[in-house]
Amino acid sequence: MFKTVEEASQRWITEGKAYKDKLNNWLDIIYIDKKQPETSCPEETRKDMAPYVLDQIIAFNEQGKQEELRRLFPPDNDPMDWNGIAACVSQATILPDNRLIVTVGEWHQEQYMYIINGNDYVMLDNIFMFGKSADKKYFAKAYPDKIEITEGWDGPVIKTLAPPKSYGEKYATVKDGLADLSLTDFGIHQLVVFPSGQRIAMATAVGIFIIDDSGSTLIETENKEAEEEGYTFRHDYPHIDVSPDEKYIIVGSQSSSHLLLEEIDGVWTTVATVEPRSSYPNLAKFNYKVKDKGGVNDGPQVLLCSCHFGGSASLSLPIKNVTPGFEASGYDADDTLNYVDTRKWVFSAANYTWGYALGTNDGYIWFKGIDGAQHGYLYVGGTVMDMEFDQKKLVVASYSGQVIIYDCDPLFPDNQIFRSVDNKAEKRPDHYSITNTAYKDVKRYLFFKGQHPKIW
Repeated sequence: MFKTVEEASQRWITEGKAYKDKLNNWLDIIYIDKKQPETSCPEETRKDMAPYVLDQIIAFNEQGKQEELRRLFPPDNDPMDWNGIAACVSQATILPDNRLIVTVGEWHQEQYMYIINGNDYVMLDNIFMFGKSADKKYFAKAYPDKIEITEGWDGPVIKTLAPPKSYGEKYATVKDGLADLSLTDFGIHQLVVFPSGQRIAMATAVGIFIIDDSGSTLIETENKEAEEEGYTFRHDYPHIDVSPDEKYIIVGSQSSSHLLLEEIDGVWTTVATVEPRSSYPNLAKFNYKVKDKGGVNDGPQVLLCSCHFGGSASLSLPIKNVTPGFEASGYDADDTLNYVDTRKWVFSAANYTWGYALGTNDGYIWFKGIDGAQHGYLYVGGTVMDMEFDQKKLVVASYSGQVIIYDCDPLFPDNQIFRSVDNKAEKRPDHYSITNTAYKDVKRYLFFKGQHPKIW
């Protein structure tokens, strides 16, 4: 196809820059100028190069020449076809020493984990997924037969917790099948460590639980009935999060409302019920970075996402609005809620002081204010399964089998994250990203089925 790698590289870079410049300028007309472009959306011209570039990714990694690969073929998802190749990356987090912890595989698949340090990696034995506290002081490591809580990733084990063995006294008339399950059979969607490090919250396909030394407590989101002996319940879109002050948990599942619970006299009690804006609650996340400045609906809050093929939505509930017996309806647009987004199916989220980065199934991260203001976008390529923002870096895991690290520093003048009318003349920091942010793609890890990670 090409006489030399350099010839292929020249085409990849030249056409890639040209396409991204045209596309980003076209999007600026929509999002900055607030106009409708007079021309059609620019089209990618390098799709025929995908097999060749994939071969180079594999070859340069085998030779240990990952930096040269990035120089010759800067990473870009648009021309590539990862179908049938990529293995979904469901979790990624960054440690203080810049190592990455990565989980490959979704909740209903076989899952396995890596620790990645620069260009080196180690595949972990037995651990199949992880959880963490909001400040990452504590981590939960899920094994087939137990969950360990450690202080930091490498620190001592401070708790070893057993999987739930039953649904509790309410359902004790018929013996359930939880005790017969390995943790790998629970279908764990989320593990969250409480800030104290003494217990965990776990959302699974067979139930949502709080687990500590004394055992497990089922958190009910939907009305269920005990069935024949050996039964387990089924939960779709189960999710849970714990507030940074450990006062609340937020839970939900496909057929529930958004439920805010507080532990009162040792019992987790519903203190707020929010009807979703869309059909099916699927994600919730506390954001205590938002400060209470005396404005309407500001201050610490919890993001409430719901989904449907016909249209998804994200609300947020300001904690200061929670009063005894609080109820609100996102569907009826109650004014005690914030309306963050009314379109996108959100799979993951990261907190900012002004709102959220929403990782969605269209392959984008959408940056939205708590008031619904559209601040920016960043195209990742593939459903955004997980992400983490720590001021200096944004780490993103995608369904298309990638972990991407974005450098978030420096920003545009006046510490602006996003392009605007005022800084539109500024040079874009990344020639190959579709974005109006100052973020720059600095490293990618590719996870192909049946293979160890590649670096791009």
